[in-house]
Amino acid sequence: MVKKNLLLIQEDGKRQYLRMFLLGFFTLLVVLLPIVIFNKGYFIYYGDFNSQQIPFYHLAHDAVRSGQLGWNWQTDLGANFIGSYSFYLLGSPFFWLTIPFPSGAVPYLIPWLLCLKHGMATMTGYAYIRRFVRSPRAAAIGAMLYAFSGFQAYNIFFNHFQDVTAFFPLLLIALEERVNNNRRGVFALAVALMAMLNYFFFAGQVVFVLVYFLFRCTCKDFHITRRKFFSIALESIIGVLLSAVLLLPSCLTILENNRVTERLYGMNMVAYSDRTRIIRIIQSFFMIPDVPARPNLFSTDSAKWASIGGYLPLFGMTGVIGFLGTRKKHWATRLTLFCTFCAFIPIFNSAFYAFNGSYYARWFYMPILIMAMMTAIALDDVQISLKQGIWISGGVLLFCLAACFIPIKDGEDIKWFDFANYPIYFVLILALCVLNLCGVVWLAVCRRRGEPVLRRAMALTIGACVLCTASVVYFGVSLGPIPRTYARIGIEGGEKISLPDPQEQFYRIDISEDYDNYPMFWGCSNMRAFQSVVPVSIMEFYDQVGVTRDVASRASIEHYTLRGLFSVRYYFDKVNNAKKDEYSFDCGLPGFEYVGIQNEFYVYENQYYISMGFTYDSYVSQEDVEGRSGMSCEKVLINSIVLNQEQIQKYGSLMKPVLQNNAYGLTEERYLEACRERAEHACDSFRYDSSGFTGTITLEQPNLVFFSVPYEAGWSATVNGQPVDVERVSYGFMAVEAQAGDNVIVFTYETPGLRIGAWLTGAGALLLVLYLLLTRKCRKQEAKQECFHTYWYGYDLQQDVPAAMQYAAYLSRYAGRWNEEGEKSEDASERRDDQK
Repeated sequence: MVKKNLLLIQEDGKRQYLRMFLLGFFTLLVVLLPIVIFNKGYFIYYGDFNSQQIPFYHLAHDAVRSGQLGWNWQTDLGANFIGSYSFYLLGSPFFWLTIPFPSGAVPYLIPWLLCLKHGMATMTGYAYIRRFVRSPRAAAIGAMLYAFSGFQAYNIFFNHFQDVTAFFPLLLIALEERVNNNRRGVFALAVALMAMLNYFFFAGQVVFVLVYFLFRCTCKDFHITRRKFFSIALESIIGVLLSAVLLLPSCLTILENNRVTERLYGMNMVAYSDRTRIIRIIQSFFMIPDVPARPNLFSTDSAKWASIGGYLPLFGMTGVIGFLGTRKKHWATRLTLFCTFCAFIPIFNSAFYAFNGSYYARWFYMPILIMAMMTAIALDDVQISLKQGIWISGGVLLFCLAACFIPIKDGEDIKWFDFANYPIYFVLILALCVLNLCGVVWLAVCRRRGEPVLRRAMALTIGACVLCTASVVYFGVSLGPIPRTYARIGIEGGEKISLPDPQEQFYRIDISEDYDNYPMFWGCSNMRAFQSVVPVSIMEFYDQVGVTRDVASRASIEHYTLRGLFSVRYYFDKVNNAKKDEYSFDCGLPGFEYVGIQNEFYVYENQYYISMGFTYDSYVSQEDVEGRSGMSCEKVLINSIVLNQEQIQKYGSLMKPVLQNNAYGLTEERYLEACRERAEHACDSFRYDSSGFTGTITLEQPNLVFFSVPYEAGWSATVNGQPVDVERVSYGFMAVEAQAGDNVIVFTYETPGLRIGAWLTGAGALLLVLYLLLTRKCRKQEAKQECFHTYWYGYDLQQDVPAAMQYAAYLSRYAGRWNEEGEKSEDASERRDDQK
């Protein structure tokens, strides 16, 4: 009989996990399918989703399929492919599912991948919550709340964030399994998965798991011992080693990034300078969140992309508040209160991002999982009242409604009902939140009458997940471009562009504002790029010449000398249809002439184009340039190479120095003349791929050959087969010395840290095998000494649990509720409820 029950429990468990995956998958599909049908297969959103997520998938897919995993020439001025895209998608299993498909299919796959991610988040969330919630249906509700929380809806905008939330519950499950079931090696694999998935989020997960571990150690159901503690530490190290092949190159890429090295000081450590931040955090857990970059009720100019969102569909904070009021000493209560404290204090919030000075709330998904579990328990345990949570939630919604009536002053005029930036959207989400609260009130009344509520709560939860997610998604779609225009000139635009083969003669293009990464679809190297993770030399260069470079390279046409320096040959100018009649056919870039229309862009060709790889007749000391304005520094670069003192001593005899006062005057005429001079002393040929490039040049005398390729530690070079030093010149680019006569210059690129990372991954795999073999005897001894458990329920069910079912569940080491006939006791209890 026990064996029969065990088989039934295992079979039901597998079916239940599949049901949860399909439930999450199809719930999001219901939201996205009308958009996909309307856009003929595409899901086109707005902002970063269109500018980064879709083109990055396209670019990375083609790079992987062609084996171009080293240096990527289509990212900004060139970038370390692994270092730049590991943050976005290289560690994601969902991305690798696209690899068997042809390039043209990738944009069509993105909405289906989003559905897969939500399905996975629902399934893994269920697997975690089920450990602490008796009723499978209540656990399923909690899983839906996690997978479709406000954090998830907000971060559809950042497609790759949802890879992390899909798998994060596995990390906590693995920790619980190691402590309570002595399953060795699983935690190491979970650590490796999360570290490879996204190093940015992994940093926060390390902090959260440490905090989680400390709070769980106080519980009688958490059977921690000294031996287990040290084995968890060892498995953590093994997991990091296993991920090193991707983690190490990624870390080496970002270590010098100025966005990473920012820190908090003084009052900024204890209080937010933005007065709206704490109010927005509170609001986001009681209301459907604002969409990225569009703060609505409490408007602000900062942290517009910080991922502030936490609303649980239907329930909001009602279940969480009920749990907090009833289970004051529960570990989840203490953990949630600690996370709330961290969210409100800047220095503790930054602890989840290696104490970075920039504000982000991108760790909220972790306490949200705990809150979803608390809500599920509150539904399943009749001793937890939802009354207090309902009153508090209603009060917060009433406060937000009242805030909408706050008058604002516009000049001399006082305006009413304009406090919200998007009044219609605010009214919509407020109405949905009130409707959800009414649903919770109805469930509370039904439960108070003794009626079964979990089936009703499940149906309402699914509906709320659809409506809440749809409200965010459809508002975001309304902010984006015309979908067919984006698809026509972006995704499908490469077929309508006819340019010379860049393999025959390398060149870059430039494009007008608001079309940053479109050339990624076209297979072109583009100097305008929206990519956060690029070589630090690019950021330092732009900072030196007075161009802001935080998340994107967007040098305006006033910086026209950069087009010559960067070997830009074509400029694509997109003109609004309403302004076409008054278009002057002058792009504002000296030397560029109009050549026609391609892909609805006005195309200009640089008549003074400089091939990649050229020499200078003169140099300027880096010390002489320091202190000058950015524009002055920029104008030097087309006339003279910038060297430091050590380089001047080494190569100064090859060129003449330029006096400081003569280095900065540069008219448009002089700029064009300088371009002509550089072009006359440029490489005859230039061939490139992801492993490096080869240039040939003939010189009358020895000189430095300059390449506008960002300097990085992975580069090495030879000239005519002889190794030479790669010099970092002109604030961040590369140059090598070549001799008089014909020269073949070969640059070779190897991703920094990749080889060592591969060795460390191999060592981690070997260490994991040895660890499992050596601890086999320990596992047998522990099995004799301890009583394991997969589930731990710290409360009673709504109905009494038959003793026979408890005994069968204990023997089978599962907490499923089965009676002696092999029937699910929950079904039986529901039949009793129906009879009542």
